[in-house]
Amino acid sequence: MGNSVNKPIESSISQKRNFHPLKKSFLSFLALAFLFLNSSQALMVKLSLQRLTIGSDAIILGEVENIQCEWSLDGQIILSVVTLQIHEILKGEFSNTKIFIQYPGGTVGEISLKVTDIPSFYRKEKVLVFLKSITDMTDMKNSPLATLNILPAFKVFGNAQGKYFIDAEAMARRSGYNLTAQDADLDKTLSLTELKARIKSILKHQSEEREKIHDKDEH
Repeated sequence: MGNSVNKPIESSISQKRNFHPLKKSFLSFLALAFLFLNSSQALMVKLSLQRLTIGSDAIILGEVENIQCEWSLDGQIILSVVTLQIHEILKGEFSNTKIFIQYPGGTVGEISLKVTDIPSFYRKEKVLVFLKSITDMTDMKNSPLATLNILPAFKVFGNAQGKYFIDAEAMARRSGYNLTAQDADLDKTLSLTELKARIKSILKHQSEEREKIHDKDEH
């Protein structure tokens, strides 16, 4: 990532869009539909801490500095862009102090959109997040981020399971999803110390396994 990632999200992306009245009504209906669906969350298959750790491109402990909600460039969906101040990097390499996370949902004007099983963020909250780089142009072509020089950006890996909120007692908690009946969510609430230790242990084991494979290939 280049130093351009530190460039603040400017108000210039808040462009006025003239929607047809029928389109605005449809979007309002769509937003209400999403809000209704959110009251009955779909069941998710549990992702183990190992799966989240190995499958993510980055794992960051940080604080939400800002959240900006925008219409997608085609005017079809609301997207939120989170500016996350990095406190600690558990996985990944960054030369900057901030990263940007995009997710569907948010509020623009009088219209709100809430997407089931997608984590929400709030200003000033401390979080630990498992992230995937947004590299697919399908994800980026209608993104407000595409108009700014702050790429690459990220999305949360594992949806709501990939975001922990860190409370005042240094407990890591996650919510906003329901698991299938056979899955016990033993990782839903952990101390931040335990969570970080388990992540580091998984990464260490993965590194050791890679070294074994490398040594075997050399011989």
